Amino acid sequence: MRGASPGTCVAALLLASALAVMSDGSDAKDLGVRGATWPVAESDLLEQIEARLLEMQRTGALARLEAEAREHARLRLEEPEPVPGIARATQRRSRLLNPAVTVARDIRTGDGALVAAAGTRVNPLDRIGLTRDLLFVDGRREAEIAWALAHDRPSKIVLLAGRPLELARRHGRPFFFDQGGRLAARFGLRFTPTSIARAGTGLRIDEIPVEDREDPGTSPGKAPGSVSGAGAKEED
Repeated sequence: MRGASPGTCVAALLLASALAVMSDGSDAKDLGVRGATWPVAESDLLEQIEARLLEMQRTGALARLEAEAREHARLRLEEPEPVPGIARATQRRSRLLNPAVTVARDIRTGDGALVAAAGTRVNPLDRIGLTRDLLFVDGRREAEIAWALAHDRPSKIVLLAGRPLELARRHGRPFFFDQGGRLAARFGLRFTPTSIARAGTGLRIDEIPVEDREDPGTSPGKAPGSVSGAGAKEED
């Protein structure tokens, strides 16, 4: 192209290439069919789903499923699954727990400042103060709830079973739930009621048996839900 600008030449080459690609392919070779083939018989998956949903809507099945899902969620919120492997305390026992952990890799803030280097032994209590005792109870036992409410120090009540929202409404204070038993596993809890309080650089874990209100063996004059004296012992 005499006198054409470089840009015009490039555009012409691109156009020629495009036309070559879109040619009828008369020079192409038939490579045949390799492997088994089947005709497309199934309908579009999204169309099947849409048709199924419309049918469920027409028959009322979709509304029933939605109502069942809401009710299931409400029940799980009102009464979560109890933490497995937890039993009623029958004797008083105490132990100390060192919560320090060894850092596996460097811990840094968002701006890159080093908080703890890998291999460092870190005690969370040095950074986060435990200002309230943790009281772990079975919310299905009134005696354990009464014991927790009578605790004479600032505390948080954590259920390992029971209905936290119902108890919160009844007693006018928050009740927490150990979802999935993570805290019970972390502290090695196997009995309720159990209290956890700070003791120096560690934690003191006390298992404290209480008597049920309906227990026929409750001694005259002893308040329901009081600490049981029978078989009590302390281990440090």
